Amino acid sequence: MVFHYLNKKNILITGVTSGIGKILTECLSSYGANIIMLSKNEAVLDAMYDEMIKKDKTDPLILKCDLEKLNEENASKMSKIVKENYANLDAVIFNAAILGKMSDIESYDQTTWEKILKVNLTSTFLMAKNLLPLLKESTNPRIIFTSSGVAKKAKAFWGAYSVSKAGLNALSEIISDEVESVSNIKVFNFNPKATRTDMRASIFPAENPNQLIEVKELMPYYIWML
Repeated sequence: MVFHYLNKKNILITGVTSGIGKILTECLSSYGANIIMLSKNEAVLDAMYDEMIKKDKTDPLILKCDLEKLNEENASKMSKIVKENYANLDAVIFNAAILGKMSDIESYDQTTWEKILKVNLTSTFLMAKNLLPLLKESTNPRIIFTSSGVAKKAKAFWGAYSVSKAGLNALSEIISDEVESVSNIKVFNFNPKATRTDMRASIFPAENPNQLIEVKELMPYYIWML
């Protein structure tokens, strides 16, 4: 099935070099979308870029970025780079996240805590803030946040990851309430649930991966939201 409405759409995806982000990038590019790829892994970004140019004949863009170091100035520059390359921005998929470590709060160190919140939550706020004007220029813009089961029901040992995802839920609801009634932007908060990824394997090493959802099985959900 070919999804013609994705052809020539400009979609920014964070965390594109592995897991859900990588499969999502390859899938949407195959339908003709121009993927703005954000990651800090330059070597993988370059390889993916070359493959999309050759295979899909799309117009991708690389944004090399370490989300832990993202600040207001860099987020503003990122928005300007996107604007210089495309007329507008049709969608943003906030996929990038790191787990940090599984630990009780008493043993949780401040350095790890702050890193998780910067990568998973603060960077998303900064990007959303600076990309909203570009999204408003699109006729059918979408923002997709990536949630988690521990966002609504916190559990022992999930620490900063759970807190960051709970904060992301709140951020998505705030943005939805602010923009959906006054613009064409539609906001989604999507929980992939138990999916066969490297992050999942690191948390539950004894789990049978064959009983989990494959990443490619999530693609119809993203395509529906877009």
